[in-house]
Amino acid sequence: MASNDDSWPERFHRIAGPLPAAGAVPEAERVPFQTVQPAQERLVERDGVKLYAAQWGTSGPWIAFAQPFQIVHSQMLKGTVPYLSQHFRVLTMDGRGNGRSDRPQGQQHYSFDHFHDDFVAVLDAFAIDRAALVGISAAAMIVLKVAADQPQRVTHVITQGGFVESRINGEAMAKRMAMETALVERDWAAYVDYFMSCIFSEPHSTKPYEDGVRYAWATRREVIQWVRRAWIDNDLRDHARRVRCPTLVIHGDDDRRVPYAKGREIHELVPGARLLTIAGGGHVTAARDPVAFNRAVREFVGGMPQARTWVRGMKRQRKALFISSPIGLGHAQRDLAIARELRQLQPDLQIDWFTVDPAARYLEREGERLHPITKRLANESQHFEGLAGEHDLNAFFALRTMDEIMTNNFMAFVDLMQAEHYDIVIGDESWDVDYHYHENPELKRQPFVFLTDFVGCLPMDPTDEREALLCADRNADDIEHVARYPYLRDAAIFVGNRDDVTEAPFGPGLPRIREWTDKNFCYCGYCLPFDPKTLADTERLRALHGYKPHEKVAIASVGGTSTGRHLLQRIAQAFPRMKLQVPELRMVLVAGPRLDPKAFPQLPGLEVKPYVHNLYEHLACCDLALVQGGLSTTMELVATRRPFLSFPLQHHFEQCVHVRRRLANYQADRSLDYATLDPDTLAERALAAMHEPVRYRPVETDGARRAALRIAQVLDNRDWAR
Repeated sequence: MASNDDSWPERFHRIAGPLPAAGAVPEAERVPFQTVQPAQERLVERDGVKLYAAQWGTSGPWIAFAQPFQIVHSQMLKGTVPYLSQHFRVLTMDGRGNGRSDRPQGQQHYSFDHFHDDFVAVLDAFAIDRAALVGISAAAMIVLKVAADQPQRVTHVITQGGFVESRINGEAMAKRMAMETALVERDWAAYVDYFMSCIFSEPHSTKPYEDGVRYAWATRREVIQWVRRAWIDNDLRDHARRVRCPTLVIHGDDDRRVPYAKGREIHELVPGARLLTIAGGGHVTAARDPVAFNRAVREFVGGMPQARTWVRGMKRQRKALFISSPIGLGHAQRDLAIARELRQLQPDLQIDWFTVDPAARYLEREGERLHPITKRLANESQHFEGLAGEHDLNAFFALRTMDEIMTNNFMAFVDLMQAEHYDIVIGDESWDVDYHYHENPELKRQPFVFLTDFVGCLPMDPTDEREALLCADRNADDIEHVARYPYLRDAAIFVGNRDDVTEAPFGPGLPRIREWTDKNFCYCGYCLPFDPKTLADTERLRALHGYKPHEKVAIASVGGTSTGRHLLQRIAQAFPRMKLQVPELRMVLVAGPRLDPKAFPQLPGLEVKPYVHNLYEHLACCDLALVQGGLSTTMELVATRRPFLSFPLQHHFEQCVHVRRRLANYQADRSLDYATLDPDTLAERALAAMHEPVRYRPVETDGARRAALRIAQVLDNRDWAR
């Protein structure tokens, strides 16, 4: 992502998108992390300047992060703090000039001594008398000074991308600093682009680059001018020589902001220091490669656990870990069908589940075992809900902004893999594990089977160049991962058939999606959670679930999230019009556990249920279903040959492209555009659908069995090739 004068404006706006006014603190940055809440937070005042600081975690030794160069703030640590706070008490702070700290005006408020004293004041305010100190980039000088001046207070020092002196030595350095000074004064946005391109130089770094731009936009040009002068011309080499605590130096050998030689200098100056080189790494390992950073810090500060158990190889029970995506209940239902088939093939296999609500609740109700570590998982489903508008969810940007959640959940997975032995890991759309395995291939310790029902992120707005660019970048990253490490997925299973895969390209210059999927996946057909033959007796089902023979039953369902609230409200508005024409109509709104049934009107013949277990049994005997455009529910309706209408979420590439293509293959694309439907039109279309004959193609019934057979082959070490 190197910068140049011709390309920066286009890259800046196409990657970072629209930005708030300079100096504003966007709402998203008022809550620093998605996955963990602070144990306490304070505004620590020193010499009239308020400094924001927070404690994360409530037990264990202290790890304190000194404030880095103020072009960023503590949210930069979103991939690190949530994990470390599971094992330590962690302190973070925003430096004066950015984040939630004050932005005093004038050069006199910005100096290295101020920055050092701010950090010490925060340590004092939290009564931290012993801590491991972490200094990223310029903050390395702060922690080295504290360690030298207050050795009794510091247990460990970790520097990352750091330097021990900032003198302007030589003509090249002088020219660079003069160029940067002129750039800051002439064009603030150009400077931000230049800076973030330097520190995130690794390929496919568009997300950390975008984050960095937004952190920088929370400060101002004049503040950074003062800050830059304060960080320049400091020399802490003598302090480094006086450090006596264990010290770890982490530095990328492709760091384009602080040369690798600067890290080696710290390593040479601090007696007994260790050096961890990030080969091919850029400036901010904690943000770009958080898994490697987290594991290095935990191992260095925490060491081995005080007590652990090692089980002899032949005494270990055969175990599988099944990772099920919690975004909707469909994954859990099909995964359970596969697991049951796998148990038929491998009766001695214990299966543990790794997921969160709503999937976790469903699996527990079915008698399955969730591993206790899942309490540490962040909820992907809630993240998607938080980004949804009125029946509108850009699924790509929801995935893109899930990076903190993915890192948090993968770190819990890594801890589990280190603590327990599993013979196989099965991941249904476990994007977190799949991505971070490819970024950290040495962590794979057992066979890994990856399942998905779609391949490729696709832009939904043809006029949005930013969305197209970022989709293609994500796809290219995935393609390169699989090409470089094909063995990380011991099997890759597409839950569907070849014709269900779009023939569109991944992006400009990238292969076509179906052609690539043919080479890298096997097809198992669709996986139903039931045998349609067992649900063919609709009269029995209606009697079982309390539906009367004379009633016309319509069921409206939006899955286990709150994203479908607006659709259910519109259906409720259409119901009186439908009831007027069909007096015997009974409608059930399945709102899911996160919607309040009281939020819907109370009308004769209309009932609202928060949850219906195994809803497919009810759908199999209804006269009409009105559902979102998700794959699982629509395919269940196709399999049981029930009339339905689906309403894909706007801008949701999976529902609008991948699911619709699959339904068309089964001659069952019954989708309507929510935005164009008023209650009258919706009522008219719904009643017409209720009476139209069904001509769907049959859905295969052996998909779960075929998937289980492929998994069993991997488990038995047979036919490991694709």
